[in-house]
Formats: sequence, structure tokens, C-alpha cells
Amino acid sequence: MSSIKPFLSSTIGKKVLVAVTGILFCLFLLFHLTNNLIIYTGEENFNFLVNSLEKIKPLIRVLEFALASILIVHISNSVYLTIQSKRSGSVTSLSDTKKPNAPLSSRTMFLTGSILFIFLVVHLSTFWFNFQTTDDHSAYYNMVTNSAIGFGNIFITILYLTAMVILGFHLKHGFSSALQTLGLKDTSLGRVINAVAIVFWLFVPAGFFSIAFWFGILNGGK
Repeated sequence: MSSIKPFLSSTIGKKVLVAVTGILFCLFLLFHLTNNLIIYTGEENFNFLVNSLEKIKPLIRVLEFALASILIVHISNSVYLTIQSKRSGSVTSLSDTKKPNAPLSSRTMFLTGSILFIFLVVHLSTFWFNFQTTDDHSAYYNMVTNSAIGFGNIFITILYLTAMVILGFHLKHGFSSALQTLGLKDTSLGRVINAVAIVFWLFVPAGFFSIAFWFGILNGGK
């Protein structure tokens, strides 16, 4: 146990924490998208799903706490690594690639992560917060599809669409960095994970993007 703390305090330990928490958050995104896609089946089914989650709120609160902890660890260590990287002037924050030769996605990870954090704050203050405070269990669908806090607001829609594109790029490089950090990049297992990762960096953001585009653009917020 005494050897774990020094390891997690080291640069490589923090990179491992960023990699593991990033992968865990990707699993949440996959689960979250699976639930959200129910919205395509109609108002009744979506409202029923959200209402069902309300009935297990204690469990949801525990999961939300775990998710918040994962995000705090991921963000705090990412910020630390970025600051250390800028001070050293030699390597990127999440990999050992020399800065002048690093791809754009690598050099902008902190920027894309910051934009995603802003999106997360907006998302929680609109969809999530209003889902928690409403007493009308038939209003969830309308909140998402055509209200001022949902895709009835063109600015919310544009933010959502932009964030999903950025999320795709962020996750794509994130998986590559995670495999490198965990020493799996050039292994058979790493190649399998890298192939499966397309589900997370392409199809998951595309799924969320499609919802915003369908209800906010094609249907004009209806």
C-alpha cells in the first residue's frame, strides 16, 4: 500500500490515472447513449425511461458520485500534467511524444478538454438540473426536444453539436495515449482495443450528435 501513493504521485502514475478514468468515463458514455437513443421511439417511451430512473434515485446518486469522482481525478491530473509539460517544454501532457512532432490532436488535448468541461457545465445546468427539479413526469421529452433549455434553443443545439465533434477527436487521441501509457499500444491486445475504440470515439459521439441534429435542426426544435 505504501508503494501505491508514490506511484500515483509520479508523472507516469498520473498518466495511468488519466487513462483509466478516461476509459471508465467512456463506458458511462456508452451506457448514457443507449438510454438516450430511446428518445427516437417516442415521447411515451422516453418519459417512462426517465421516470423509471427516478424510482431508483438512491442508486443513481451513488453512481453520480462515482462518476463525479472519476471526472475530478481525470481533470485534476490532466491539468497537472499539462502544467508540468509546459514547464518542462519537452513532452506533451499525456504521452512521451516530443512537442514539435506531436499531432494536432495531442497538442490540443487540454483545449478540447476545456471546451468539453464548459459543455458539461451547461449540460448539467440545463438538462440534468431541470430533470431533477420537475414534478411533471410527462415533461422530460419536451424538455429535451423543444424547450428553451433543450434543442428548441438553437444555441444549445449548436453547442451540443460542436461538443460532440470535439468529443470524438478528444476520445480518439485519448485512447491512443491510454494504450501507450498502459504499455499496450504495440501488443495484440492493444490492437484489439484500438479497433474496438472506434465505438467510443466515433459511434458514441455520432449517436449524441444525431439526437441534437434530428430534434434541434431537422425538426426545428419540435
